[in-house]
Amino acid sequence: MSKRSPKSVEEKLEVVLRYQIEGEAVGQLAREYGISKYSVRDWIRKYQTNGIEGLKESHTWKKYSSELKKSAVEDYLDGKGSTHTICQKYGI
Repeated sequence: MSKRSPKSVEEKLEVVLRYQIEGEAVGQLAREYGISKYSVRDWIRKYQTNGIEGLKESHTWKKYSSELKKSAVEDYLDGKGSTHTICQKYGI
């Protein structure tokens, strides 16, 4: 059985804003909310990429066009950024 206890969008937003506005450390927020540092970083990334919509639970796989995937791979192979920056650029 999963140990996961889902956080609401409001809780996720609170964590993200405390990080962005108040400058609180990822580790401190993770301990306080009983979540992993990875989750905090993931919520921050999702919020930066898609705003509050990014913090909502997704129940479907996101589909990417062949053109978008090809462009992202070409940018990576051409050394136009790290995997992280390219994923941000293309919303992946």
